[in-house]
Amino acid sequence: MTELLLVRHGLPVAGVFDPGLSPEGTAQAERLAPWLADEGIDALYSSPFRRARETAAPLERVTGMTATVLDDLREWDTDVSHPYTPPEQINADDPRSVALSEGRYEDFVPDLDWDAFRARAVRAVNTMLDAHPGGRIAAVCHGGITNTYLATVLEIPRMFWFHPGYTSVSRVRRMPGGRIVLHSVNETAHMVAQRAVDPVG
Repeated sequence: MTELLLVRHGLPVAGVFDPGLSPEGTAQAERLAPWLADEGIDALYSSPFRRARETAAPLERVTGMTATVLDDLREWDTDVSHPYTPPEQINADDPRSVALSEGRYEDFVPDLDWDAFRARAVRAVNTMLDAHPGGRIAAVCHGGITNTYLATVLEIPRMFWFHPGYTSVSRVRRMPGGRIVLHSVNETAHMVAQRAVDPVG
């Protein structure tokens, strides 16, 4: 079995193209790193976008790994030309904000080439799974990539179907024989908890 952890980046700053993490996003990434390191990560990947690479940085530090930057993990905002603003910070009267509040996640990016984006998400995941058979892989990416790949696994028609939390973890497993199984969606326990320490002796 090969396990892939799709990790959404931390909260970025708003209003610029390719933003880095906000102070809150940096704190989220720092909480994520020891949580995942305790699981024994065999490989680490990142989207080329700053918000993903900065989220991966604490994981690199605690694991001693260097994240492989995989271009196919980039988000949809390379395909549309406007500065990135976290969805929660968009003005309430913006059509995108209304779409999110009504659960019409796919209307957040109405001009996206859905077929191309889906193909890229699937290609990214297959690249990682093929490279590390039997391992546990962490891939720091984006909400759109996670949505789209999980929708493909579940055969959901809508490619954007849930709103993942910042630094949330969603897991898929490639089983012997090649079948992809969804294991979890939107884990955020690391934001409020610490792993129990086994008693000595």
